[in-house]
Amino acid sequence: MNGATTEERSSADVLKENQRLREELERLIHTAAANEKIWRHMVEIERVLFRTRDFDRLASELLREIRARFLVDAVALILTHPDLVDRFFPELMNGSGSTLEDDTGTCIVTLQQDQLFGDVPEKLLAPVLFQGEEPLRCLLGGMPSLSERFFPMGSAALVPLRIHDLNYGFLLLACADPSHYRPGDGTELLEQMGIKIALCMDNCLAYERVKDLSDRDGPTGLLNFFQIHNVLEREFRRAKRRGAALSVLAVDLEFVDEAGEHEDMVDPVLRHVGELLRSTFPDGEKFIGRYGSVEFLVVCPYADAQEAKILVSKLHDLIRRSPLRHGRTLILIKPRIGTATLTSTMQKPFELLDAAQRALCLLKTSQSSMRAADAFTDKAFPSEK
Repeated sequence: MNGATTEERSSADVLKENQRLREELERLIHTAAANEKIWRHMVEIERVLFRTRDFDRLASELLREIRARFLVDAVALILTHPDLVDRFFPELMNGSGSTLEDDTGTCIVTLQQDQLFGDVPEKLLAPVLFQGEEPLRCLLGGMPSLSERFFPMGSAALVPLRIHDLNYGFLLLACADPSHYRPGDGTELLEQMGIKIALCMDNCLAYERVKDLSDRDGPTGLLNFFQIHNVLEREFRRAKRRGAALSVLAVDLEFVDEAGEHEDMVDPVLRHVGELLRSTFPDGEKFIGRYGSVEFLVVCPYADAQEAKILVSKLHDLIRRSPLRHGRTLILIKPRIGTATLTSTMQKPFELLDAAQRALCLLKTSQSSMRAADAFTDKAFPSEK
């Protein structure tokens, strides 16, 4: 009797163990299937990440993709790296807490490194999962622009965007379901996503820095010879297509070191005049580039001949009245500016450029002739002492 009872208990224990193993296996299969699904989502997100190097265009698409594939109610990209914000979101540089909001449940937020929210450390190395409204309210307390948008929320994940010891910010995923994110759950996939997003940011910034070096003139920081030509070709095509005005100014410099102490002042003079040109023309209205050793080219969209004439007079007076002070040396700068305006007979950009150069050459020739005549007069008719 006792043997039968023992055998029944043993059979019952085996059945319970088998049931437990089946449940564990089902859980593992379910987890594996969920992980596989997340990895497929990660592949799609990676395709978005490396589709373009323009992160400002990429960010909104990326956030919408993450929200859809991770089945969350809201996603916020919190940026703390000043270079990233300055390059791609200059409109958010007005201070911390500024946001770009989207009606799809996504937004972009900027914060300064010394104004990070709540008690979250700057050097957070792994994602943190939150559950319940109170931790979220503490988390978003420093961001009133997000507080209303992200409540009521039951759970959230904060993912650091960090690579090469550089912290670019955080990704915040929030969900109304309290069980969507639970403290203690695995965060490896979220961590990998954060690293990939940070890598994308790093690549975009590196690309922008290389582009700066490749299209800028070293001494002046203006567009270089090749880029100002590209701008001229683009604006020429646009003006011809729209029937709009277009003018070009060719600016040549002549300068004299009054003290005669500095033989090579070309680069300081170029930098000085470059700053004067930049201060004269607001960003985006005119395009300025270095064209020769001491020559600049200014491309003026929508400027007709009359406006170009006014610009020439304005620039000429500004440069003449703004000598370069280098220590105790005063360097006088005399500009010569040739101008040309697009006509109906011009079919190629170089025709407009050649017209401006011809005007500049005529101006140089005229001034040289005047100097020669003055020198001859002084020699033939010396003044009485």
